[in-house]
Amino acid sequence: MINNCLTIDVGTTNTKVTLWHDQIPELKAFPTPKKVKGNLTNFDLEKLWTEIVAKIKTFNLVQLNKVEKIAIASVGESGVLINEQKEEVSQCIAWYDERAQLIVDQISQEERDEIYQITGLPLNAHYSACKIAWLLKYDETINEPKDKFMWLCIPDYLVFKLTGNLATENTIASRTLCFDIKNRQWSERIKNIFKIKNITFPQVFQSGTNLGKVCGKIANLLNKNCQVVIGGHDHMCGATGINLQNSDLFDSTGTTEAIMTLVNQPDVSKEAQKNGLANGIYTNSKLYTRFTAMPSAGSTIAWFMNAFKISEEKFSSTMNQVLEEYNAHSLFDSQVLFLPHFNGSGAPNKIPDSKGMIYGLTRRTTLDELTFGLFLGLSFEFYIAYKSMFKSKDYTAIKVIGPAVNDPLWSQLKADIMGLRVECIDAQQVVSEGAYTIATHNNLHNAVIKYFPTQEKSKKQYLNKMLKLYQEIYNNKMKHRL
Repeated sequence: MINNCLTIDVGTTNTKVTLWHDQIPELKAFPTPKKVKGNLTNFDLEKLWTEIVAKIKTFNLVQLNKVEKIAIASVGESGVLINEQKEEVSQCIAWYDERAQLIVDQISQEERDEIYQITGLPLNAHYSACKIAWLLKYDETINEPKDKFMWLCIPDYLVFKLTGNLATENTIASRTLCFDIKNRQWSERIKNIFKIKNITFPQVFQSGTNLGKVCGKIANLLNKNCQVVIGGHDHMCGATGINLQNSDLFDSTGTTEAIMTLVNQPDVSKEAQKNGLANGIYTNSKLYTRFTAMPSAGSTIAWFMNAFKISEEKFSSTMNQVLEEYNAHSLFDSQVLFLPHFNGSGAPNKIPDSKGMIYGLTRRTTLDELTFGLFLGLSFEFYIAYKSMFKSKDYTAIKVIGPAVNDPLWSQLKADIMGLRVECIDAQQVVSEGAYTIATHNNLHNAVIKYFPTQEKSKKQYLNKMLKLYQEIYNNKMKHRL
């Protein structure tokens, strides 16, 4: 049994280095380094590596010397090109950076269909293939774009820095838009479509596979046999951290909201492609994932609080008051609804420039009604995405992680609208916990708050009425691309 383990979780905003001793975490975090120029953003990998090493050195040396595993979790899609001398030769474009849209616009519909059939992913500028093609065509730091290069995603880069070995993992590979997820191999056809035939990729391993012993800067601080593993893509590690089952819907909340489920086979149907469903491979590589994200969740709540000058304390008390009013049926005359497209719309109609709106305002509208309408809208948006993409399976529970676990109003509305039990899992660092579980096979136990769907006829009638209203507004909005 492994008692001491280090986990590295590279997130969009923060990077977290955690020393685990007898299942107890000690966390050291820092802002993920970036280079921003206008609307272009790169991750600064050199500084990232320097900061990681510096944080590791601050832990207790006695405990460090007992570390037998380092497990890496990370955002996907972003990476760097290295040459045949294993030197970095390109920028590391942030996953959310849109500059590779220039490449996307050059891909025909026939090629898009083929890409989806091979990779299970809808064409998007965020994926690695588009970034690689952009780098070869437009990155002035690459002097000879026809030379041979290897693409390393961020966790692959860290494995290389820690061990000197070149390797990647299934969940990361399946987010590159270069990986054949059915045949589990890098696709030559995809390389041809993107004109990146001179690019190679590391060997792909299962999540948690030992990829080599630590060498170099920090080897003398750790157990002499310390191995490095990739836990995987951050969402997949998070799902592993809460022990996601096939009968569960995974709901990861934050600035955005992501929905994921586990399945035995990918869905590459025309309907799935139209709805923008993203397929992937899970940390348990026998299973696949179906995944979609809604671009507005926490960001809409933040706008609401800022626009109406509501403090966190005031917002929390308002939510509790609104929940009491909802349970007392005193809000059932309200028709206030938010369409939370404050950063574009999500599945099944992904329109980046779709605008948010508030319906049903009068001079008598109260803050409680606005708050209620906000969470109704967020919950209805979840319902629409679910119905378009995940209705083919029967689920028993929605497992929620992230800031929404502290929102009882949102959780109860989601349970009532979906007709499913909602389990809010109080995992402070769920991605790191998942990486830890993958590396050590030790399961952690977190507090769970459960919300059960209402059996009250009057609540069901009100919610059904408001859902029909929401769908009518939503459909008209999508029709006219407002």
